Amino acid sequence: MTYKIKKDPIGKIPKGQFIFWIIVRIAMICCAAYSFVHGDLVMGFESVFVFIFSHLWDMFQVFGNGSFIEDVPPVAQTALNFIILMGILFGSYLGWFDKISWYDEAMHCFTGIVCAVFAYDFSNVIQKEKGNCAITVSAMFALMFTCTIAVGWEFYEFIMDTVHGTNLQLAKEGAETAMYDLSKFRGEYGYLGLVDSMTDMMLNTVGGIIGMVGMIIYRKKHPFEHKKTAD
Repeated sequence: MTYKIKKDPIGKIPKGQFIFWIIVRIAMICCAAYSFVHGDLVMGFESVFVFIFSHLWDMFQVFGNGSFIEDVPPVAQTALNFIILMGILFGSYLGWFDKISWYDEAMHCFTGIVCAVFAYDFSNVIQKEKGNCAITVSAMFALMFTCTIAVGWEFYEFIMDTVHGTNLQLAKEGAETAMYDLSKFRGEYGYLGLVDSMTDMMLNTVGGIIGMVGMIIYRKKHPFEHKKTAD
């Protein structure tokens, strides 16, 4: 089978969602430019990375070569772009993570829901023309996928804190920890960091369970339908 690179089928994307994609991508370019101009290389490169990630669906379509990956629906990219916008622009650049005490927790829970919803259907996308997975398989895949993403994010925070000296895990004194009463965390920034990391993973898992249960209920009434292969 000859490998083929396809043209990006943007016509498959609902217009409202496509406009939102463009808004998010422009926002990330602006965030990256702002960070580089002000010498914040960490946020600059993070913005560039998520800008590339905002094209994930397009890359699936262009480089999928007829594989199951091309069946991922555009709404998956829309959900991912929403998380990018709320996390990077509002959370980091506009300071909502520092200004709103519950914002970080809400984002982790919501991210877990989105991951589970995506993964539940993705388990069926992988099957391609072999039929849908059993509900239990899709449910387990959704929860495992969510937990994997949660752990991967904590790996990222740890690496950034270690290599670049950021304070994503709240393990040292800084502007990020100003809203916390350290006496509630044994007077130790290290313990605050531990609580932050474990809370993030638990909230992602809770969100994953909510999304998983929601998809079980939804897909019982609206079974996943595979796309027909073009002749």
